[in-house]
Amino acid sequence: MTRRVDVLLLSLGTTRGLRIADAELATMTQQAGASVAVVGTRIGATDRLRRGYPVNDVVEAIAARRALAAALRRHDPRAVILSTTTSALLAPRLTVPFAVWLDSPARLNRPGARNALPHLLERRSLGRARLVLAQSSRAIPALPDNAAPAVVIPPPIAAAAPSGGRREDLVVAYTPDPKAKGLELVCAAWANTRAPGTRLALTGIPADRARAFLARRGLPVPPGIELAGMLTQEEFRGMLARAAVFLSAARWEDFGQAPLEALDRGAALVCAPAGGPFPALEIARRLAPEFVATDRRPESLARALEAALGADEPLLAAYREAARAHLEPYRPQALIERLRDDVLPVLLAGV
Repeated sequence: MTRRVDVLLLSLGTTRGLRIADAELATMTQQAGASVAVVGTRIGATDRLRRGYPVNDVVEAIAARRALAAALRRHDPRAVILSTTTSALLAPRLTVPFAVWLDSPARLNRPGARNALPHLLERRSLGRARLVLAQSSRAIPALPDNAAPAVVIPPPIAAAAPSGGRREDLVVAYTPDPKAKGLELVCAAWANTRAPGTRLALTGIPADRARAFLARRGLPVPPGIELAGMLTQEEFRGMLARAAVFLSAARWEDFGQAPLEALDRGAALVCAPAGGPFPALEIARRLAPEFVATDRRPESLARALEAALGADEPLLAAYREAARAHLEPYRPQALIERLRDDVLPVLLAGV
């Protein structure tokens, strides 16, 4: 039986982070007053074809188109939200309004002539959309010039209870993709850091995979690094609430949820310069520019890390207070209000 809903959310769901973010968007959209159905995408047998971009985009876009067709028959929605620009690339011409929720457009994070096809398809799909839901304001300038009007809807950062007392002599890094997240630079910077008694917990990657990545580059695991492996969300957030510093050496961040959560839980954010919208990097530069490396050399990142570890408590207390103020636009209630006032009236108008 067909069940009429206000909004169908198509979730590409190729990573755990995407699935969590899509579930949070669905919940906020419901709280904004719309009925929502979430439909996942199954890549299936074509998954073996994924070896890199732009082939990955095509394989995933075909799977998303297939999932969307089945979902439209099942739910008869008044409107559709396609999560990720990839989901929208091969979407059919819809008879209902749709929005695309994206962290970064393909023309920004998939540069070059070999990605010409995804760029062309993205331009078409974003031009047909009624709205683009950008996860950060820094992604908007890179949208195609014919794209639909944009509204900033990031994944939510729910406010954590302030953690009192002295924080541990602990630095946390998160490197699920060791190349993209700069595991080699994390380790090289740590080896250059003077921080007696402080340890670095490396999370988001199994210990054997981290060792193998470093071994291929002829590097040992530096002393003082704990290979913490894969943590649950609760364990990871608990570690952030105890840590003095969160260390980011990512080459590129389309959004960057973990650094924002680190700021929310009171850890100082130390970053290397990175490409991409990466809103937390901009916040870090505003809060304490000395905690941001001037370049991607290990020595530069080590000096920024030492500055954060050596900062006195009054400075860090002010830092934490200012960080929480910067995160107000990411709070769930603020986003629910934006969905209710700026998204749903446009998306559901005339249907």
